[in-house]
Amino acid sequence: MRSGNILVAQGGGPTSVVNCSLVGVVEEAKRSGRKKVNGIIGAVHGIDGIINEQLIDLRKEPSVTLKGIHRKPGAALGSCRRKMAEDDYGRIIEVFRKYDVRYFLYIGGNGSMHTAHTLDRLAKTLSYGLTVVGIPKTIDNDLAHTDHCPGFGSAARYYASVTREIGLDVASLPPPISVIETLGRNTGWLAAASALARDKEDDAPNLIYCPERVFDLETFLSDVKKIYDRLGRAVVVVSEGLKDESGLYLGGNKNKASRDGFGRDLPGGAASFLAEEISSRLHIRARSEKPGLAARTSIEHVSKVDQREAYLAGQTAARYALNGESGVMMTLERKPGKKYHCAIGAVRLEEVAIAEKMLPKNFINSRGNDVTNEFIDYCRPLIGDSVRSFSSLTSRKFTISKSDV
Repeated sequence: MRSGNILVAQGGGPTSVVNCSLVGVVEEAKRSGRKKVNGIIGAVHGIDGIINEQLIDLRKEPSVTLKGIHRKPGAALGSCRRKMAEDDYGRIIEVFRKYDVRYFLYIGGNGSMHTAHTLDRLAKTLSYGLTVVGIPKTIDNDLAHTDHCPGFGSAARYYASVTREIGLDVASLPPPISVIETLGRNTGWLAAASALARDKEDDAPNLIYCPERVFDLETFLSDVKKIYDRLGRAVVVVSEGLKDESGLYLGGNKNKASRDGFGRDLPGGAASFLAEEISSRLHIRARSEKPGLAARTSIEHVSKVDQREAYLAGQTAARYALNGESGVMMTLERKPGKKYHCAIGAVRLEEVAIAEKMLPKNFINSRGNDVTNEFIDYCRPLIGDSVRSFSSLTSRKFTISKSDV
């Protein structure tokens, strides 16, 4: 492909490492020289920025700025959740022609990969020379054909840290039952990651519920009662994506105003609903906690492994694009062996567009209220350094010595 301009955009919910991928793209494009890349363009607010021609010159950004962006939460370019109309795709190609965009790199999740795939096919149909490469990004870890997604490791670390700290608080002073709700929509990867909070058997979380298993309220209340009777407390982690037997989000929003940009019902409210059920049915004080967006924005809990892999995904995506390899998404491929090692690979966009990767059966225990050691082994390397540990008093009994009498 002849030289032209490269355009990068960010789509969907940001992560704490999404800008690492952006910096990887920009720095690799700069290194390639002007023989391959004339301009390096950033679209402000994703696809909306392309359609509205809100474009900035990333080549002019100094190295010191890029270094700062590397460790900044939120999407530096701005993001969007746009439900694409048929005319939108034609408009994007029109803008690409106008600005001589020959390489399009899209950082995003399932919906973004579908958009990238559609643009790749349309460009071929119109005989417009365009290379399209997707860069995975999501804390939900639900993109198919990749071992894990940039963004997940840091969010997993956040939930493990918060769960450990809430567990210590609950053990200190009632209310004796805390129900923590994680993000994750339809998958339980983030709820499962809270298990990394444990040092000992009875450490928080005591119970974990993921949407990959049918949720039964009576079984849940029985599980909670057993833990409470034994320990006098309980920390329960639930995914926001839990659904009742009718398929509705547990305690979720049911009005049309509570939908995302794609028209999908938004989950949320599971922890609050379950805390109320515990209080009213079991007559035990319970409180709900919903950290929410903090999980995807916390730089203080960022995983260094996650940062490194996000950067490599962006860097490699730029190399793939400049080599003319179109219609692919970068993947993270875990290599066998005791020591964790992950390489960057690629998969065809049509294989990941809209697909959703759920927690496999062997990652959830038989009763559906916890994770297995297989999940722990999978997830632990992704969070980087171990979650912070805390000392405990030895609690030796005080006795009166003879000299005190």
